[in-house]
Amino acid sequence: MQFLNPAFTRFSKRLGFFCLSSFLLITTVLRAETVFSVQSGGYRFSWNLAKDSAVLTKEKPAATLWKGSLLPAFWLRTASGENQYVKATISDAASLRETGGFVQLTFGTIGTGVLELAYSQSIVRISKLTVNWKGDAPKLISMHFGTSPLKTAEKNRSPNPEQPFWPDWEAAGVCIPGAKGNPIQSFFRMWDFGHATLPLGSFGPSLGTPYAAAYPRPIYSCAMGNDSGWLVLGAGSIPDAAMVFKIQASNGSLQYLYREDLWNKPAGSQRVWTEPLRIAWAATAYDACETYFNSFGPFTPVSETHQLNVWNTWGDFKNRDFDLKAITDKALAFKADVLAIDDSWESSQGSGLWYKERFPNYKTDLDYARSKGLKTGYWQNVIWIDKPEQFGLTADDLLCGADGQPVKTSWNMNPHGSGNYCLDPSSANAAALIRNRTQRIVKELKPDLLKLDFGYGVPSPDMATARNPAFRGEKLAYTLIKLIADAAREINPNITVQYYSIHPLFRDIQNLLALDDLGDAGGREAEGHGQWSIWSSLAGRQGMAIMASSGYDWNADDEVLLNTAIIGSQGAVLPRKLNDGSAVPARKISRRVALALWHRRSVGWTPLWLNSQKGDFLQEPKPNCWGRLENGRLTALALRESPLPLDRSRIQNIQFQGRWAIISQDEQSIFEAKKVALVPFDGGFVEMPFGKAPLKVVAVFNQEEKPFKFWEWKAGKIRIDARTLRDNPSLNGFLVYK
Repeated sequence: MQFLNPAFTRFSKRLGFFCLSSFLLITTVLRAETVFSVQSGGYRFSWNLAKDSAVLTKEKPAATLWKGSLLPAFWLRTASGENQYVKATISDAASLRETGGFVQLTFGTIGTGVLELAYSQSIVRISKLTVNWKGDAPKLISMHFGTSPLKTAEKNRSPNPEQPFWPDWEAAGVCIPGAKGNPIQSFFRMWDFGHATLPLGSFGPSLGTPYAAAYPRPIYSCAMGNDSGWLVLGAGSIPDAAMVFKIQASNGSLQYLYREDLWNKPAGSQRVWTEPLRIAWAATAYDACETYFNSFGPFTPVSETHQLNVWNTWGDFKNRDFDLKAITDKALAFKADVLAIDDSWESSQGSGLWYKERFPNYKTDLDYARSKGLKTGYWQNVIWIDKPEQFGLTADDLLCGADGQPVKTSWNMNPHGSGNYCLDPSSANAAALIRNRTQRIVKELKPDLLKLDFGYGVPSPDMATARNPAFRGEKLAYTLIKLIADAAREINPNITVQYYSIHPLFRDIQNLLALDDLGDAGGREAEGHGQWSIWSSLAGRQGMAIMASSGYDWNADDEVLLNTAIIGSQGAVLPRKLNDGSAVPARKISRRVALALWHRRSVGWTPLWLNSQKGDFLQEPKPNCWGRLENGRLTALALRESPLPLDRSRIQNIQFQGRWAIISQDEQSIFEAKKVALVPFDGGFVEMPFGKAPLKVVAVFNQEEKPFKFWEWKAGKIRIDARTLRDNPSLNGFLVYK
């Protein structure tokens, strides 16, 4: 325009340039602020919140491990009675930094929210999620992490037309410790399951495909990844919903199942979730689980008094052998600390009273056990009651279905069976029954241990739930277990509470972690126990006391005991006779006695892997040679001959033949201890450094000790050859004194 002077023209151009630059700068800032990206351990985790697209990559060599969405979504029932899927979108992420921040959310037209994101010590946390509903609050059917709405074309290909959304997490495979039984399996390709629901908490039999019961659950987490690395996605607090990993046609997601369309919803228009999601990563699934579990620390080890050798009656009771005196004698023969009296001792499920007709001499039998120095423990189911009316309970005190009638559940949730009623901790009467029953048992029967069981016997939210929303979902079993544990400790603060979870969130209520009875392993108990033992080391790192349990098969027991030498104290659900009714061979007895005498009684340890395998797609977790480190000292070592390479420099070049357990009998390493136990399982020999010449070496048998002559001392090493005693079934092992 010629009527404008040159100065104004120059100003206008500069103003336009400034405005354009400002726009570009603002756009750049917004883009940066909607991408959350952190790096640790050679991996980079990036989340574009605007697109809700997250990815975990390995930096060198470059590889993608996992990708998917992370903003929460809800499948809900609206006030009009319609089901609706709504997923969060971000409206503001201005405060987001590398360490986290607040992200403002919109849930379509029905609500707004705030997501608090945090990052520290290689852990990404959704530390808090707050949702404010507009108008009438909807009823939550389920909450999801890792789902997206289906497009029109995708709906035409969906096998579930009623579900307008689909999981979107992608990886080569998934790892869930002990997810499948017979054989026990933890690693799967994503397409192995087809469409499946994998329980991560206490709802295995009622929701899970495949069946999943006790140990190591609840784990509240799952791992996804490939050979380049793994990502763990889990809860940071105990969910108020049933927590499962959903797989649909090779895509995965976390689902928190509420079913408030069937039950009353919490009051108010605001819902708050504390730590609904934590994310960790590492090179292996095991290491990623370790990083995730460690984020709940630091851990104070439990008292060593809880590291108990437990002989459990279930191996005989399940066979209808109720000869308590004979079972007690067997427990004594195996040098047990505790006789745990299992399911079948009660007059009815949940009564807490002795079945006098089945055990007419129980008082005499208990007096006999105690007179021999044997402690006692009692099995308690945490939710069932068979005859509620005998204890003044009504339907108001029990979990009821949508029709208002009390429901029944069983170990496998089969409606063709009889089942038991389920206590509702919402009821003051039910809570009082649990408390009074527990305290009566502790006062009158004076147990040193309570074995809590069937936390996985809770009905799914599809069937029933607690009346009080605060006790729903995963909190249902946890609340029931905590009621029992707290009541028992009011009477005996030092009582041992035994349960199955390797998750740190259970440390407050269990002080003895028990591997289960290997029923899940089918006929593969040795392999199953080995895999469970590898996963138990995650609890060893937390300072939990660990009882290694057993299977039902005496033929698998040698491998169980080799694992026991590393992970903790021994336990047994073994029958006192073989399946054909014959006596247990003396050789089996002698090895159990050896571990009873010499197992590690301390708690808190880390594994020395050697050539053991932590697991991947080609090999499930498997112990070969591995050790137990306490404060950096090698206090126990299990040796197995294997074709896998073994770096002997990590164990001071020990040479061996056959299978051996080597266990320090004090706080020093096996190389520095003043007394070391060596347990041979096949004969053979072991040659190891031992500082200076031993004072003596003795061979220990079931009934006696004898000086042992077949050992050599040369160049700072001791060599013990067990082949001369290979045919002596009473040999426990050798003690070497410095």
